[in-house]
Amino acid sequence: MKKHLIAAAVAGAFAVPAMAQVTVYGRVDQGYNTLKATSGATVNSKTTGIAGIAAGNRIGFRGEEDLGGGLKASFTAEYAIEPDENTGLGAAGNRQSFLGLSGGFGSVIVGRQYTLIHSIQGAMDPNGNANAAGWLPSLTNSVRSDDTIIYTTPSLQGFTASVSQALAGSEASSAAGATKAGDATGIALAYTAGPLSLRAVQESIKNTALSVTRPGQTAATALSDALANRKAQSVGASYNFGPATVYFLNTSARGGSAADAGKLTSNNIGLRVPLGAITANASVSTGKYTDSGAASVKLSGYVLGANYALSKRTAVYTFVGETKDKLTTNAGKRSTFAIGVGHNF
Repeated sequence: MKKHLIAAAVAGAFAVPAMAQVTVYGRVDQGYNTLKATSGATVNSKTTGIAGIAAGNRIGFRGEEDLGGGLKASFTAEYAIEPDENTGLGAAGNRQSFLGLSGGFGSVIVGRQYTLIHSIQGAMDPNGNANAAGWLPSLTNSVRSDDTIIYTTPSLQGFTASVSQALAGSEASSAAGATKAGDATGIALAYTAGPLSLRAVQESIKNTALSVTRPGQTAATALSDALANRKAQSVGASYNFGPATVYFLNTSARGGSAADAGKLTSNNIGLRVPLGAITANASVSTGKYTDSGAASVKLSGYVLGANYALSKRTAVYTFVGETKDKLTTNAGKRSTFAIGVGHNF
């Protein structure tokens, strides 16, 4: 009996800890998409594609390890793929790659990740951030940032707060050697109670010019040539009534000096309605932008879409969208139409 006890004790002393479980996940999205930009009667561009229409194609790896005492370590490594082309894994870009620690204190995540302002805009978009014209916040949205640290508090009666710091290089700057150009800070507040969700985010990026592409053009039109802090805010709310979920998002972005400043604002209302296997969604946006004190240019947009679930992981979708500016001459328009299939794994 003693020999068995000694053997068990020795085996336990030299036991190898269980490895963290790794999950492979991703999305393959194929279909048909056309995007057309016109200015007045002139067609400036028309493009078509078949991949990554409703959402980007990707493959990812994520894992989590229980460190004991309520502390957990986790990681994510996610890469863009191009299933319609002869492109290798990761050649299309590193979407996300970060390491995190979480526990009773909340969570700390370090690496390349989604910005706080992109997260609120995605949560308040009934079309799920589809690659469609008509969603005005995407005109100035910063999607991901490199070299970023995000801390999120534990939930306290539905309230959470997040702060982020991105080091230089997270956003491009045209000022050679500008001090801390691209450094970005953000703060987000969220409240969730049953069907109600409220969110607010503010983001500031140093020495980065604000620019926006007119709907009918192919190149960005700088709203501000001066390099100063670019600031953006988003405030949103959603409520699930059961038969439908409604969304509201106000967003603004501005940059430049007092003498040379640009600003874009928009208000967006959305609706998502589940109808059995079909989910219908719609959003309507209005906004305006100004440059260096010039008269404001009004903007409008809409997106209409539907998804038909073939299974829990596969769906057929279609959507149309359009963004317009209301210039008195050569009014610009950017329109899109898509139909495709998306599979999540």
